[in-house]
Amino acid sequence: MAGGVEAALAAGAQDVAPLAPGHGLAIDLGAGFGMHAIPLARAGYEVVALDTSRELLDVLRANSAGLPIRAVEADLLDFRRHGSSAASLIVCLGDTLTHLESTHDVERLVRDVAASLRPGGRFVATIGLHVCGDRQNKRR
Repeated sequence: MAGGVEAALAAGAQDVAPLAPGHGLAIDLGAGFGMHAIPLARAGYEVVALDTSRELLDVLRANSAGLPIRAVEADLLDFRRHGSSAASLIVCLGDTLTHLESTHDVERLVRDVAASLRPGGRFVATIGLHVCGDRQNKRR
């Protein structure tokens, strides 16, 4: 879907370039195979990468040897259980937010993110817009 791991990592590096160089803890919610977690670690962050897919996290682990990344199989709503300090950066990129079941879950996530950031920390998220009917999915 992303054109292979190397192409995806290159695209992910472009996505996070405005956040680099970095330091401190970065949390990648819905990290998948590491499209953003690996570039964040290469940019200087210590990364906690959460995803519910063991298979995708295995790919992340295989491609991130020697980098400061801790891959965690967990629901993104439970991310606070896996960070040991206030985060400098929390990212939730791609269509990850659309996997939440309700607006209540989104509100909970945003509250938890706000409570988990250090002063001056940043939260960066993207969301896809899904169009029903014959049209293809579009992104905004």
